[in-house]
Amino acid sequence: MSILYVKQPGTVVRLRGESLVIDCPKPTPDAPPLPPVPDVELHRLEVLVLVGAVHATSDALLACSERGISVAYLTRGGACRARLVPAGNLNADLRLRQYTLHQQIDARLGRAVAIVSAKIHNAMVRLGQVSEDHPHRQPLEAASAALRAMRDRLSRQLPEGRDSLLGHEGLAARTYFEALKHAFRGSLCFEARRQPPAPDPVNALLSFGYVLLGNQITGALEARGLDPALGLFHEIHPGRESLALDLLEEFRHPVVDRFVLRLVNLRIFKPEHFEPDAERPGGVRLTSTSLGRFFREWEDSLARPLRAEAADEAGIRPLPVRDRIQFQIERLVADLRGGPAYLPFREHP
Repeated sequence: MSILYVKQPGTVVRLRGESLVIDCPKPTPDAPPLPPVPDVELHRLEVLVLVGAVHATSDALLACSERGISVAYLTRGGACRARLVPAGNLNADLRLRQYTLHQQIDARLGRAVAIVSAKIHNAMVRLGQVSEDHPHRQPLEAASAALRAMRDRLSRQLPEGRDSLLGHEGLAARTYFEALKHAFRGSLCFEARRQPPAPDPVNALLSFGYVLLGNQITGALEARGLDPALGLFHEIHPGRESLALDLLEEFRHPVVDRFVLRLVNLRIFKPEHFEPDAERPGGVRLTSTSLGRFFREWEDSLARPLRAEAADEAGIRPLPVRDRIQFQIERLVADLRGGPAYLPFREHP
């Protein structure tokens, strides 16, 4: 086990020796008894995720911090409320190199273009793979071809600046999601990508997945000694982990979108697995009983291999998602230390 999700409302996480004890609330007299939860040994844990009205004692939190275990607090709707980051690998030289690169406008723009190009490529691949066995392939294939043209246009001519690059990225995102709505064939419909609060189940699943993956990327960056707030494509903004969002752009479509399409098209999740989001009016979220299934499916998805395109030389071997993220972070570190310019992840078609 590397990530522990605690979601039962009223649960308290306590420390006992070298393990975390999951102390669930007593059920009401008319409720079925909850199955016992085994203790979790700290040496087996990398991340502790507390969802909703769940608490951890100060001893448990300190034990996590001392052993390099990060703690994330999420709302039931999937928003990240806070993160507890252990004192880790604070490589001052890497951060100084990040700050130096941030001041080099042209060099940073070149890397930002590569990130956006990879995101467009991965969107094209996702639509292409979905269209292979789809009964209504035309809109998916047309959007995939349009994305290919956008990607190729970026490779031929650099945009004049970040604003122009944002325009390319925005157009590609609209093209992708306009076509993606045709890919869902379960009982859950998707009309358009909406920002939280998610107005429908598919948007709720997408947003939750993006939060979980972004949290994992942030933790990996911090563990490597990088500053997650200093991005290449995303600008500095108070409270925003811009570098984590940069890497998230590469993995949105190959990881989260693939995952959500599977959940919906295999009818693993249906309308009855969602409820109104009491914390964010107008939104929906997974029910408490559905969260456990979501996390199990999510962990399984992170074990599935990702394969880079053939042009990706050293990175072509299939790697589980966690290892692929770490591989990309090491590429970024090599770039900062004078190696080849950062090469974002591009999925094999």
